[in-house]
Amino acid sequence: MTSSSSRQHELLYFNGAGRAETIRISLHAAGINFTDTRFTGKDWPTIKPTTPLGGVPVLKVDGDSHCQSVSLARYAGKLGGFYPTDPLQALIVDEAIETLNELMAVAPKHSDPEELLKLRKDFQAGTMTKYVDFLEGLIQKNGGVGFASTPSIADLTLWGTVKMIRTGDWTGIDATFFESFAGIVATVESIAKDDKVVAYYASRE
Repeated sequence: MTSSSSRQHELLYFNGAGRAETIRISLHAAGINFTDTRFTGKDWPTIKPTTPLGGVPVLKVDGDSHCQSVSLARYAGKLGGFYPTDPLQALIVDEAIETLNELMAVAPKHSDPEELLKLRKDFQAGTMTKYVDFLEGLIQKNGGVGFASTPSIADLTLWGTVKMIRTGDWTGIDATFFESFAGIVATVESIAKDDKVVAYYASRE
């Protein structure tokens, strides 16, 4: 059987972090010399029909296209050492990353800027706080840092989400929203210093 490290990997995503950064970091940690294909919004209409379900990220393995961001993150995480071998810890990591993806999906959208701000303010006070309280609880049950005994794809995905909020990428959400959640702040600080994460960004310089 061909090992994953000897297979040809190509990751397709927009030229940004988004739902692909966890996959990129994990593949790099696995020592896989993957092709990181990035494109801009103007190229999307051409690329979209070539994807399995009309969305990205897409990971091509030996030419076969695979989709669904959490599935791809889990695959890459297993290769790169960012996914627990313990079944219960794996369940909690899956639970966390699915919660983060769902949080992004249910965030209100509106074409009117003023209405969007109102909807996002209510969202932050209600649904978003509920979801983030849940994530903070998982981290506290794990000792206050991370979702498992070792750094995971959930930690990486949380870090990406927090960075988006802190930089104002979510219109109408307070940039300092996460600062009152001690476990989330500690997890983000920890994963940012992880040797494999640092090595990935060093390779991009």
